[in-house]
Amino acid sequence: MTSTLLSRSDIAYWDKDGQPLNVVGKTVFVLIVVYLVMNRVIPDVMVLPIGFSLRPYEVVMAMIIGGWMVWMITEPHPLPTGLVGVVGLALLSILTLAPFLNGLGLSLYQSNGAERGLFRLFLLSGLFMASYHLGYRLRYGHKLLAWVIAVTVFQAVLGIYEFIIKEPLTFIFDFSRNIGLVFDPNAIRTELTNIFARQSGELRATTTAPHPIVLSSVIALSVLLVGVWLIYTNNSKVRRWLAVAGGVLVVALPVANSRTAFVMLAVAALPLAILMIDKLPKLVVWSLAVVLAFGMAFALSPQTPRLLLDSVTRSSEDQNTQIRLERFDRLPELLAPRPILGAGYLTHDPEIQIFDNAYNLGLIEFGILGLIFMIWWFLIALVRSWSATLWATSKEKILTIAGVVTVISLLAASATFDAWTFDQFFPTCLVVLGLALGRSDVVLRRERRWSRPTESEFDPAVTA
Repeated sequence: MTSTLLSRSDIAYWDKDGQPLNVVGKTVFVLIVVYLVMNRVIPDVMVLPIGFSLRPYEVVMAMIIGGWMVWMITEPHPLPTGLVGVVGLALLSILTLAPFLNGLGLSLYQSNGAERGLFRLFLLSGLFMASYHLGYRLRYGHKLLAWVIAVTVFQAVLGIYEFIIKEPLTFIFDFSRNIGLVFDPNAIRTELTNIFARQSGELRATTTAPHPIVLSSVIALSVLLVGVWLIYTNNSKVRRWLAVAGGVLVVALPVANSRTAFVMLAVAALPLAILMIDKLPKLVVWSLAVVLAFGMAFALSPQTPRLLLDSVTRSSEDQNTQIRLERFDRLPELLAPRPILGAGYLTHDPEIQIFDNAYNLGLIEFGILGLIFMIWWFLIALVRSWSATLWATSKEKILTIAGVVTVISLLAASATFDAWTFDQFFPTCLVVLGLALGRSDVVLRRERRWSRPTESEFDPAVTA
């Protein structure tokens, strides 16, 4: 049986849910899942024993690119269109060309960093494109989103345990060595950064993340994703799983003792409430549950609410805030040699200056032009996902609103740490954003060509 609105050929092009996913597509899906697991489980300071810094999950990312290329041949997909595609391509071109245009003036560290940056841009682009195409399969998009949440729950559990025992968990490093990995001799971070202690003695859980702020960020992002999914799902089994996952994640929020997670949640709260106003009763009920979970979380880590309160009431005495502000002083000096295009992605030497702010770091590495295009692309993705949400079915809104909260979270977190550098948070954002933009393109193309389908008319079980 086919939909009264969509023919089989239309479904095959505009929305792939009515068609089976071929072997190559399933392989790409599995590879992204493997990447997510390896990226979160194996510390990023552990590399393959081959003489240069290559992480196991980067090998998987390269395989994802190869699989995606084959997938495009065996089952062609539309590429990102409009400003998303144009600005994205322009941004990638700027970031790729910058090191070559500045090649003669780069230091040895910057040259090595530029090579690393170009390689990472290549891998991240492939990860985004593969995720974008999986967004055309609503069911697989939901499955991939579930994996993002699941691996974060794993980290959250370890973080809670690490915080309770007040000792770093070293078994992960032992496991990495046992499978033949070695410590990266070029790593800036040391091996035992599992727990940081503030000058006041407060502990900060890290587990498999390279930094407490990264752990804080991925947990906050997943809390938002769980919240969106809970509001729009009608599946009782999925709702129970999400409720348990959300409870663990909220309880784990304070264990990193970082304000970043709470900044992300606060900034995303109003846009979420506006988008989900049609689900107000559910929103109120789950908000009360979150407040209760926050109470449990702060009981586990009572210093976190004090840290948050001091940030507002005693900001002039907050040492962390003051240090961040003082680092702005060197920005004009570091930007001056290459103000337009920057030196290239990952070329800034942290021994010269540490920036707990992705915008400052991006300004130095991308230049004024590159930073403008970077922020522009994120804002375009935000608008595209928001627009699609207005026409999407309830099941589709899980992905489109996920795109909205991901962009908002990323832009907010970028003000508190160099969010575009770390290999757990930024790639995770690109995976979710790829799913959201893929689904958004389906929704908006459908809206321009046909009237909006009902839930039953666009259900894969009906259109298959």
